[in-house]
Amino acid sequence: MNKINLLLLLLLLGVSLSADVKDKWKINIGTMFVTDFETDMQLSPKNIPLALRINTKDQLDMKTDTNVFRLDGYYRFTDSHSIDFTYFSVKSNGYKSINEDIIWDNKTISAGARIDSFFNMDIYKLNYGYSFYHNEKVELLVSAGLHITTLDIGIAAQGTIDGVSSQAYSSSGGATLPLPVFGFKGEYTIIDKKLFVNYKADYLFIEFDDYKGSLVTSALGFEYRFMENVGVGIGYNINKIIIEADDGAKKFEVENTLSGAMLYFTYIY
Repeated sequence: MNKINLLLLLLLLGVSLSADVKDKWKINIGTMFVTDFETDMQLSPKNIPLALRINTKDQLDMKTDTNVFRLDGYYRFTDSHSIDFTYFSVKSNGYKSINEDIIWDNKTISAGARIDSFFNMDIYKLNYGYSFYHNEKVELLVSAGLHITTLDIGIAAQGTIDGVSSQAYSSSGGATLPLPVFGFKGEYTIIDKKLFVNYKADYLFIEFDDYKGSLVTSALGFEYRFMENVGVGIGYNINKIIIEADDGAKKFEVENTLSGAMLYFTYIY
């Protein structure tokens, strides 16, 4: 068999396999009502002990609740193999005259200074899933993939800086953190073709060289399909991420908690 015939055979086989797959594509589009978005963070030059953590809510008066766009879904190659994805972005800012000294990047910002601050986080998830148990009522799946978090942090202060009054100071930075994750997903059909409950979770702990990271994320949801291919869903999602990094010049620590309710429309075909 020559290469062209072999390629045609593989393409026909792929079409045949995908034609048997039910719910090949699923896309959820909606909003996440973030009820808790809070971060403890530290930044210090290398070889200098880390200062006390700064809490974005308590010290900087950043918002902890907001509404954000959210996109989720999956693509099934076969009944057993799939790729799922998630994207959402959360932004927070604050403005406060601080009532206690804070240290950021080895700068002491004295009580009474005015601080503008922001903390932005983008989350991308891409997982391969293997469905090891699947019948008319239940599907159980294990997964592995990437949880990519981009962070953008900054403060601008006016006041007494390092003991000198009437000073202006600003500092910002960012990082992209691709974290490998392992997870589990399950779905149970409550009413055939109409009502479903699903749960999924991802976990990670990794440590190498000057980098340490851990992640726990879980989501519980209910979906009702009012048409064969269209439905609505509600759920709740919790994410906790801890990062410690040393880039050779600075040490950086972030501990973030993010949780909120989800409301979305779902399309399946």
